[in-house]
Amino acid sequence: MTLKSVRTISRDTSRIPTNLPPPYTWSGANSSQLRASPSDLTSTSTLLIGSKGTPFLIHTSLLTAQSPYFRAALTGPFSEASTNTVRLDDIDVAHFQLVVSWLYTGSIPPPYKDGKPAYYTLLHIYALADRLCFESLRNAVVDLLSDLADQTNSVLTPSDTRILYEHIRDSAPLRSLVVDLFAFKKTDRLLESHGDLWHAAFLRDLCVQLKRPCEQALVRHRLRMWCPDSWHAVRACENCRTILPPRYGAVACDDCCVAFCTKCVEGGTGMAGWDDGRGKWEVVDEHALDATEGGAREGKERRVKKWESCKPWRGARCMLYHEHDETESCGDVFLGR
Repeated sequence: MTLKSVRTISRDTSRIPTNLPPPYTWSGANSSQLRASPSDLTSTSTLLIGSKGTPFLIHTSLLTAQSPYFRAALTGPFSEASTNTVRLDDIDVAHFQLVVSWLYTGSIPPPYKDGKPAYYTLLHIYALADRLCFESLRNAVVDLLSDLADQTNSVLTPSDTRILYEHIRDSAPLRSLVVDLFAFKKTDRLLESHGDLWHAAFLRDLCVQLKRPCEQALVRHRLRMWCPDSWHAVRACENCRTILPPRYGAVACDDCCVAFCTKCVEGGTGMAGWDDGRGKWEVVDEHALDATEGGAREGKERRVKKWESCKPWRGARCMLYHEHDETESCGDVFLGR
């Protein structure tokens, strides 16, 4: 298989499905569950937030449909059900305002400070959503944090990892996402420059992720059967480095063009690490169509650039980092490649 044939396959728009599943920002909740009848719009509950008891009047149906915690408090045999009032003294008002914004709009306003993502705010919202049993909100935080990390090419700070490991439960998928952000992005200089400021448990989990085979290394790719037709198209298995000779059945990614032997694919795991999308090229000038697979020639007519590599939070976000015990699964769709 030549580079020209690979490029032709990647441009075939007939391969793009027309019935795509919902985007990642979908909360997993049915819209019919939020307002089952007109009477739901007339019933409100009062939430007293913070030490000063700042009142929030919220439609009861929104709270009970999205949270088992509020469903039990406002419809069960508790005093809150009779008074229709819930007091939460130890919750930050600013954080709860973002929760209310999500309840009514289905999205979280991206938090920034000094032009940079305020990941610590998202971590606090995740911890609050975990406490109040807003599963859809936890998934929305995962989506927003993943998108911000890609859009701004940034990761969490050392102080953020302390919030992550001191205020969020050990089994939270968000921990796996943050570790993968560091494992699959080029963050070696960042880790080196901040010395001992990182949370010790975070560094331990990152070391384990980089040294032990993991499923994220494979499920991030959109794989298809692939067979090189000549020695010019031969590649090595991305995992075990075995040469995949001509006429040898193998598997390759449709997006970043890395290849795997069938044995490694059957194993279901690979090694985590960052890469720059080597193997797949976007032609800048039509005269570069004859560029060989080994690279582009110098000069304007031969310029090509590399595509971004596959990441777990793009290709398998729902499977790896979402929770759907209370909500419908949103499924995975390869977006943003």
